[in-house]
Amino acid sequence: MRNSNLFVAALIGAALLNFGISSGANADRLFARGSRGTAGAYASQGQYGGRAGTRIFGQNAGFSARAGSYAGPNGGALQTNGAAGYKRGVGAFRAQNFSGTGPNGGSGAGYSNNMYNAQTGTGTRNSGMNYTNPAGQQYGYDGTTSYAKGQGATTSIDTQNKGDYTVDWQKGTKPVVTPVAQ
Repeated sequence: MRNSNLFVAALIGAALLNFGISSGANADRLFARGSRGTAGAYASQGQYGGRAGTRIFGQNAGFSARAGSYAGPNGGALQTNGAAGYKRGVGAFRAQNFSGTGPNGGSGAGYSNNMYNAQTGTGTRNSGMNYTNPAGQQYGYDGTTSYAKGQGATTSIDTQNKGDYTVDWQKGTKPVVTPVAQ
């Protein structure tokens, strides 16, 4: 019975996400708090787009998600979304991405995600971005970082125009950057 308030708030939040963003300019929020956690959702719609999200957090676990879509008055557009969650003693994750176009013809897209295993103390982060300017030139990177609690991390970065390299981030020492032969 203790978690039933969170469950009801999550159901109402889902309904708010489904119905709140489809109407005209508005902003709706619904949140419930109890002794064992919180749950809620929001949705807003305006002249240039809308966004929506939900979250549920308890004493030992939580989850959130969001999304948005926007279109500017001069032709630009942007889409975003993300999610995150954790469970105490088990681990956590986070993921997000975006893509957009500018009114001048440029475009871009990017992503980032992170997974952490609390039982082993290890994790991995991946990220990347790619841009094309109005003249058609492309820039960007993809990177991966592996880390261990109390030890440090190692990053591998692959770029489109600046070469590839690795970075060793060992605890207690300065980072060591090593170019990767092409």
